[in-house]
Amino acid sequence: MITKPYRNFSVSTDYHGVVTVSIDVPDRPMNVLTAEVMSEFVTIVGDLERAIGVTAVVFRSEKESGFLAGADVAVIAGIKSPQEASELIQAGQRLFNRIESLPIPTIVAIHGPCLGGGLEWSLACDYRIARDNTSTKIGLPEIQLGLIPGWGGTQRLPRRIGLSRALPLILTGKHLNASAAIKVGLVDRAISPDHWDHGVAQFVDDVVAGRVTAGHSAPLWRRLLDGTRIGRALTVRMSKRAIRTKSKHYPALESAIGAASVACKPNYDGYGLEESEFLSLLFTPTCRNLLGLYFARERARKPSTWSRSAGTALHHEPIRKVGIVGAGAMGAGIGQLAATRGYDVMIKEIDDKSCRAGSARINTLIHDLATRKRWGSFERDLLRAKIQISTELSSLEDCDLVIEAVVERADAKANVFAQLDSVAKPTAILASNTSSLSITAMGDATHRSHHVAGLHFFNPVHRMELVEVIRGRDTDDETMARLVQFVKAMGKTPVVTTDTPGFLVNRVLFPYLGEAITMVGERHDTAEIDREIRRFGMPMGPLELLDQVGIDVAADVAESLRGVIENADPAINQLKRMVQHGMLGRKSGEGFYRYVDEKRQGATMMKNKSTENQSNSSVGMINDGLTPITRRLIYPMLIEAVRCHQQHVVSEAWAIDLAMVLGTGFAPHRGGPMKMIETIGLETVAENTRRLARIHGSRFSAACFEEAAIDQPGQTGDQPSIGMQPQI
Repeated sequence: MITKPYRNFSVSTDYHGVVTVSIDVPDRPMNVLTAEVMSEFVTIVGDLERAIGVTAVVFRSEKESGFLAGADVAVIAGIKSPQEASELIQAGQRLFNRIESLPIPTIVAIHGPCLGGGLEWSLACDYRIARDNTSTKIGLPEIQLGLIPGWGGTQRLPRRIGLSRALPLILTGKHLNASAAIKVGLVDRAISPDHWDHGVAQFVDDVVAGRVTAGHSAPLWRRLLDGTRIGRALTVRMSKRAIRTKSKHYPALESAIGAASVACKPNYDGYGLEESEFLSLLFTPTCRNLLGLYFARERARKPSTWSRSAGTALHHEPIRKVGIVGAGAMGAGIGQLAATRGYDVMIKEIDDKSCRAGSARINTLIHDLATRKRWGSFERDLLRAKIQISTELSSLEDCDLVIEAVVERADAKANVFAQLDSVAKPTAILASNTSSLSITAMGDATHRSHHVAGLHFFNPVHRMELVEVIRGRDTDDETMARLVQFVKAMGKTPVVTTDTPGFLVNRVLFPYLGEAITMVGERHDTAEIDREIRRFGMPMGPLELLDQVGIDVAADVAESLRGVIENADPAINQLKRMVQHGMLGRKSGEGFYRYVDEKRQGATMMKNKSTENQSNSSVGMINDGLTPITRRLIYPMLIEAVRCHQQHVVSEAWAIDLAMVLGTGFAPHRGGPMKMIETIGLETVAENTRRLARIHGSRFSAACFEEAAIDQPGQTGDQPSIGMQPQI
């Protein structure tokens, strides 16, 4: 086989006639399919089509980071017209069809990410083998950007593993490791890292010798489900039922089902349907908003976004050992996550009883993680050994970072910081997991206020992606840079805020929660309030959320916001009354709802007997696409988001949107509160706010909309660097 030198590939042939095509896209941390890569790949496939004496083709990556992260989303986001998109989709489909038609066996050796276009390339080949470790991730994540696979993924995946297994993967964007992929028939062999090179060579020899047969044996019921028209129709019906409540906001779900359902129909152009569905989604508001959030997320995970000292911090003493004060729900969660990420963890508790309770809490977290990961006792014990618990303050003296996670009281936290300052080494960073209290005050209790900051993890720690990194009055750039890098290493997304009550997320969230509490006091239907907000796109309603978080916790956060949020006293007082009556939410069995064995039974508050209050909220409003209930609840968030932006709680509007989506589940398809203002129109939001103020009071002040223009998400600052672009 004669080839020329390539910029993104290397091609070699061994004496057995096996051609190895290795991809290594320069100046990228991960391989991605760019226009240049695709052009070179077309040439290589043309050579393979004409080659004589080739016994097999192996596609693999030269990068240790992984095989292929997919197409460059920057290219997809930059498409200007349906015609341009159609040309891109057809080019990819033609290329992968040509690979599928090669007359020689084709093998893909997968390690690390094999996502989106990477998996579509792999599905066009005869065989797939994968390295069996935690870094291997195989999947089609396009749905998370409001799109569907466009290069044959909706057609080849159902044919390869069956519609009943393919649809859940496409509809969720979930990725599989090698072991899970082999169980569903997506890969033909999982090879341990220790035997990777030898295992690949052995598999290739087996293919050339005819000792490997492509295919996967499924149980009879699965074959009936996937192999019969009735079975596939049942799968489609069940899938449509599963997405029923989400498809209005996320049209890609219906498109994915439609495209995948025809994959097994004879004489049907499924690739044409896949293309048309992709084109119908690309310019929808949902897709554009989800694309914007992905770019924002990658930008937030870039340390230089937040600190001028990002480069110099890399040369500072790395954080290796993490100390934690308090083994409650948050402290234990942070400790377990840090250990999972490779850090040594020392937790300090107040007494032996608290140590035992904290240890049991950590054991439960590790057991749950091991169950999810299907770990054996060796992996569990190895992780547990990285976490120690002690009552001695001196146990924290060699930690590089100490995170305080004690009771949410300013005096208690100041006392902890004073003690930590006396034992921690001079270079150690002291951080608080507070959700609302002053970081500056905690720094003032020490002689190292430049090394004191906030790290606000959200509960539950292992699920919530956002971490607010709070800069105190004296916190220096190097400390902030090291903490941002630590958050990224923990697998989380940082958003840097100034030290103001409630920081960003709780400050924007509380007016919304407070309005819900006020509405309950006016005898609005509790369940209807939550139901309307779920229809808006939130994962749960405001009153459900308060019960979940805990009324006492919400009351503490609300108290810290007194004086910052206008007219917050009625809601704060209501929360305090509920605490006094033992109505703490789900954990006490009663809050805004009653609970029996953790199951909700009904609302505790009286229901409104008329629609007077609801109807008043809609009189004379300009159409903004919201119902009276959602308008009254969401507008307080929009108002406070703008205030936070104007007061520089965060540096730019996109960070507010990202934080609210990641920290509260703010309807992702709407892009965040700042993006929502842009979508509705600033003048419409301002005028509706004035009209709400006339009905409900001055807390709906529109002054913030008149004081300054809003720089919209994605329109300020630099775009993420090429290497930080998300891929599909």
